[in-house]
Amino acid sequence: MKNKYFNIKNIILVVCVYFLTTVSAFATKLPDYIINTLKSELPNAAIRFDGLVSLPDGTVYLPVLPSNPKKNPAGKVVSTYPANKKLSQKPDVVLFDSNFALLKVIKNKNGHITVTDSKNIPFVVKTGIFPQDMLVPPGLIIPEDMKIMMGDLKIATSNSSVNDIFKGHVQAVKSDKPSKFVPVPYMSGKTLLVTTLDSKVVNVIPSDSLVPKFALTLDNLPKFIQPVCNDDYILVASAGKTYIDVADVRQEVLAKKIDLGYQPTEIILNSDKSKAFVAAADAQALFVIDLKTMTLAEKIKVKGYPKNIAISSDDKIIVYSDKNTGDIYTLNLDGTYLNSYAYNASNVSKMVVIDKNIYILSRTENELQVIDTEIKDLIFKQPLAKKPVDMMLIDNKLYILCAVGEIDVFNLDDFSCITLLKLPESGFSKKLIRVEGSNILLVTNVTEKKYYVYDFVKNSVLQAVNTSVYINDLQLLNKRLD
Repeated sequence: MKNKYFNIKNIILVVCVYFLTTVSAFATKLPDYIINTLKSELPNAAIRFDGLVSLPDGTVYLPVLPSNPKKNPAGKVVSTYPANKKLSQKPDVVLFDSNFALLKVIKNKNGHITVTDSKNIPFVVKTGIFPQDMLVPPGLIIPEDMKIMMGDLKIATSNSSVNDIFKGHVQAVKSDKPSKFVPVPYMSGKTLLVTTLDSKVVNVIPSDSLVPKFALTLDNLPKFIQPVCNDDYILVASAGKTYIDVADVRQEVLAKKIDLGYQPTEIILNSDKSKAFVAAADAQALFVIDLKTMTLAEKIKVKGYPKNIAISSDDKIIVYSDKNTGDIYTLNLDGTYLNSYAYNASNVSKMVVIDKNIYILSRTENELQVIDTEIKDLIFKQPLAKKPVDMMLIDNKLYILCAVGEIDVFNLDDFSCITLLKLPESGFSKKLIRVEGSNILLVTNVTEKKYYVYDFVKNSVLQAVNTSVYINDLQLLNKRLD
């Protein structure tokens, strides 16, 4: 009789898991009532796109989706283990009024990560299932009688490649010079992500250091790096790979791979940073990534092969050049995706779109060109220093960096242009990076192990910072990684 009972129970569990796997595998967004409760009781909690919950002190909770959710839940905690604990006290098990649950990741006596003994977990929780696209902490040990909750979810080993991205080592540079310095106030507590032209790593450099603290290891040479979601994640694309790696900064793991089917080459974000638009090698398309769920939301077919992609500040238009022909196109983002030819330009290095005009840097012509998209023709051109390479819109002015170490500013009110600054050293200047909430621009130089901290209001270089690595690309995190 006892065996018959357990057989029936196991059949019920299998049916529950099958149902949950088929209907909930892609529904990893936590219910609003759970999110509201977490924000109220644990205001510093971070909810990852796959449902994993983490706290600043390193506490991690795994969500368990209910097999039989109750109706009209309020997000109230009805049971905990240990008993009678508040959510803010971080109990091992939390059961909500909908049968949704949270299991805290703990360490056993041998130091292995696991969850509390299954005898402490209510049966209604054991009939649930983990989100099927969740990255379970590598090396997690699940009690034998709870493994049915895994569904098709796989647990990576503790030495899995999901951990490798944050385990890069940098070779110590022997030098009599100090490795630390005092940054300007706006740079304090930040982190530089630096790539070079000949290395498969992303160098992680604290803003008060001249040398990398550690490195993020990639599969190949990096094509781009892009911090997103308040710098909780880093999107990285590598040469020859068709996917984008999503690195979780808080958990220090490779949380996901977003496969495009083509090699991603460029990325831009919309104004509220909820979406990323990606261009890929050999694809006549733009790919849209939903950064809230870290999923490929859409593939927009376009004319030509996009390069130098740029988006308007109102998110209405994307412009790009066809890498094969130099033709420049506009793409309306109003749902129609009207794709129109605008102009043909040679050797474009950067574009900015404002209203009906496209502002183009031409490296071969050494000039800024203004294209009217309505008449599809050049309406103005401004000579610049040699090899203009980067451009940034700030307060209705275009700050333009030329490779010879010159910064020009083009005023959009009257189309006037002046030279703001000529950097003292030679080399090949490459990129402008805005320091959020400040008047500071970082200016990189690809041939010198150096970057400049430039105040564009005072029109002065505040610091010239020498580094131990060459800088091909640089992104800035508004937090410190140790």
